[in-house]
Amino acid sequence: MKAIVSLCRKNQPFFLFFLAWVILGGLLIVTIGKEHLFLGINHTHNLVLDYFFTGYTYVGDATPFILVLLFLLWKRRFHDFLPGVAIIVLMGILVQVVKHRYHSPRPIVYFDHSPIVHTISWVHVHGSNSFPSGHTACAFSLCCFAAMLLPNKKLGATLFFAALLVGYSRIYLAQHFFEDVYIGSILGTVCAMLVAWLFAYIRIRQAAPATEPAPELVPEI
Repeated sequence: MKAIVSLCRKNQPFFLFFLAWVILGGLLIVTIGKEHLFLGINHTHNLVLDYFFTGYTYVGDATPFILVLLFLLWKRRFHDFLPGVAIIVLMGILVQVVKHRYHSPRPIVYFDHSPIVHTISWVHVHGSNSFPSGHTACAFSLCCFAAMLLPNKKLGATLFFAALLVGYSRIYLAQHFFEDVYIGSILGTVCAMLVAWLFAYIRIRQAAPATEPAPELVPEI
């Protein structure tokens, strides 16, 4: 537990905003409800935002994460590359397991193809496996990973909002409900945190002499 607290403290800008989001998002789900949350976001649209979010949503695709991993591999930063691979694999597996466990309908099916749902003509809207949002989980795992890697921790706040905007885009494009995005953000962030902690623990255990007790873990990635 001390290790997780230490990890969060070291990366405060990202995790403080994430904690605020977890609390506020949970309150919105409880007080406003599934349908009203979705429609409130989905109905706030214009042509400029249609084009912007059509492109920006791909920040939550696996491609940006893979590009970051390839950059780390090119720079021979294997101590960062391996945790990154573990994060994206763990996150991807968990997302697919949950998706196929619940088989939740996407908004377009949930509202029975009603015109009340704003869709964009050039965007293919999926109909099944809504919960949780894989794009949001991937964006948060990537941005959390990047926040832990970068020496300038103040960039953590920017990375948090970059990930959150991906979640917003998924609702705007009628691909997901708010709760899908909310749980996806938590799943992605927790995967990054756990993998970072595990690799830091392994490094410290390997570095410590076998005859000495393990030192207090201060995660570093």
